[in-house]
Amino acid sequence: MRKLRRIFKNYQKRKYIKKFKSYGENVFVDLKNSTFSFETIDIGNNVFIGSGAYFAADLAIGNNVMFGPRVTILGGDHIFGIVGKSVRFLKPKGNENSLSVLIEDEVWCGANVTILKGVKLGMGCVIGAGSVVTKEIPPYTVAVGNPCKPIKKIFTDEDLREHLMILDYLPKISEEVINRRYSLLALNGLNDLGYFQQIYEYTKM
Repeated sequence: MRKLRRIFKNYQKRKYIKKFKSYGENVFVDLKNSTFSFETIDIGNNVFIGSGAYFAADLAIGNNVMFGPRVTILGGDHIFGIVGKSVRFLKPKGNENSLSVLIEDEVWCGANVTILKGVKLGMGCVIGAGSVVTKEIPPYTVAVGNPCKPIKKIFTDEDLREHLMILDYLPKISEEVINRRYSLLALNGLNDLGYFQQIYEYTKM
């Protein structure tokens, strides 16, 4: 009897996971306790999505990505401020008020993270539990808060090159990731490692 239940459970999982726009190998999803806009979601290989997920977006998830429980991804939002119209009954038309979301390879999102429309999570970034992500997060950084901001680099440039080489990424990918991290942090005036460490220590107090 237990074997039959397991067979039926696996059948149900295969049946529903096929509803995704595309999906790779070794994808773990808690379908029973989660909600997805299946037809608008691409999932890579080796992806773990914790229970209680709510993904409603034009969404692309890379390889080796992990989501903690109760992560929410919203690709759009409500319309409001229309004269003579109650916000309760206003609805976007088609893709109006919506933007796609991209989660690159090697990302880890902690529990209860909320990701809003138009966001890109850079390769290898870690998003702290309870964060609300409203804009692009640089690759290989730890980011936390509401709004979510980078507080610490993950790996020096030299260690990051070695890390990505071991993971079989091409050298040109490594350089692109390092340059993008530098550019995004510099854009926000956050490229000094000492500054990162100072903020990180403050958040632990």
